[in-house]
Amino acid sequence: MNKGKKLLGFIVAIIVLATGIVVINNNLKKEVYAYIPNAGDGTISIIDVSANKSISEIDVGNSVSHGIAATIDGRKIYTGNLENGSVFIYDTKANKRIKEINVGKNVHGIDITPDGEKVLVASGDLQLDEELNYISIIDTVTDEIIFTFRSDGKSPAHIDFTKDSKIAFVSNVMSNDVSMIDMEKGEIITNIKAGIMPNETELSPEDKLLYVANVQDGNLSVIDIEAKKEIKKIDVSPGTHGIAVSKDGRHIWTANRFSNSVVVIDSKDSKIIEELVLDGEPNHISVTPDGQYAYVSMMKTNEVIVIDTKTFEITENINVGEEPHEIEFITLP
Repeated sequence: MNKGKKLLGFIVAIIVLATGIVVINNNLKKEVYAYIPNAGDGTISIIDVSANKSISEIDVGNSVSHGIAATIDGRKIYTGNLENGSVFIYDTKANKRIKEINVGKNVHGIDITPDGEKVLVASGDLQLDEELNYISIIDTVTDEIIFTFRSDGKSPAHIDFTKDSKIAFVSNVMSNDVSMIDMEKGEIITNIKAGIMPNETELSPEDKLLYVANVQDGNLSVIDIEAKKEIKKIDVSPGTHGIAVSKDGRHIWTANRFSNSVVVIDSKDSKIIEELVLDGEPNHISVTPDGQYAYVSMMKTNEVIVIDTKTFEITENINVGEEPHEIEFITLP
């Protein structure tokens, strides 16, 4: 009798354990989407990353900012109308605009701190104008502006943050430097010289180095964060514009507009290990959260090209809107 009870208890335990594993695995399943602003037609394309397929589109208006940001829970995205001084907040579940914030300046770059608490908006463009030298910081709880200040860099554009969310780096495309910003104080710490027309920036995984894509030089500036200075340049390819760094820091990916290429660099020796020549002007590049694919927005062919990060082979060509720019991945439970 006791043996029967023990056997029954063992079977029940196995069933409970198995059920628990199923529940855990179900909880681990995530839906990942890519949001890409299309500057040419004022839309945002939405791609289902698991299927590598475009599934929907948000109509922002006549224009849309080149940058885009999402909250950590993926419930809200921040975009803008580029030239008309507004940041728009959308509910991702309904793809519906829920708020407009008037920043009063051009809306070019938009990004969010890793802790999800603040959104930084940069006003730059490819011209010299004092009205393009402004930066705003938005609180994501109240969705109100908490700082707006004039930058001493010329035409601030694209943005990255340290993992503790305390420091922002903003490229200044018309003054050839990068502003280092204290996010708590809302002020510039210093400006660090880079190459000609620095565009996108990306930090190394340990936040020790900042890589800067210099469009007109066709190279990367490597900036030592602690020393606050450029320590070397890496030759890449004409029109180095977009940049991504693998999670392990081993590979640096660049999208190069003038040479129509995507280049992969070994960060240890700064050598190019792969170069893919593509049709249609690679613009921005981002690696999926699982590290499996690199997504490249293509300016002239209006598509996103998907590259396997292990084999460096193109796996998909996904049609999107006109002149796609930055790529923001959103993970939903």
